[in-house]
Amino acid sequence: MIIYLVMAVDFPQWAHKAVDKIRRGYFWKGYIDVKGGHCLVAWSTVCRPLELGGLGIANLQQLSWALRLRWLWLQKTEPQKPWSSLPIQVPEQVRAFFLIAMASEVGNGSRTFFWTDRWVHGKSIEELAPRLVAAVSGRRKKSRTVQEALTN
Repeated sequence: MIIYLVMAVDFPQWAHKAVDKIRRGYFWKGYIDVKGGHCLVAWSTVCRPLELGGLGIANLQQLSWALRLRWLWLQKTEPQKPWSSLPIQVPEQVRAFFLIAMASEVGNGSRTFFWTDRWVHGKSIEELAPRLVAAVSGRRKKSRTVQEALTN
């Protein structure tokens, strides 16, 4: 259940810590709460992948970011799905990482956003002309495709 929750809701840091406290207690002693001396290895080490000497237990912050990146990817690649238009809370750093990590092939331009996607030699219009983009409305920036922009 926690996976579905962290995918849809931006957990505050205190909530991550509270859930991790319960997970640590259960992992080390089988109880909800464990106090001092029972934790034999640092939790950050336990959360590392197996290949890096950890136990592969997911770090909730990184897991929630990865799930939101995947949601952004699915919204981009499968816009015809009914769930793709659902609003989801995406932290600004996750959205920035997504925009940096992805470059678009224009094709017919129906899936490439004119202002924000990186389609002009690996850069976005937002990167190339930030003052011009500042004059454009927020709704227009998020909805205008390359196909619409070039046919109008």
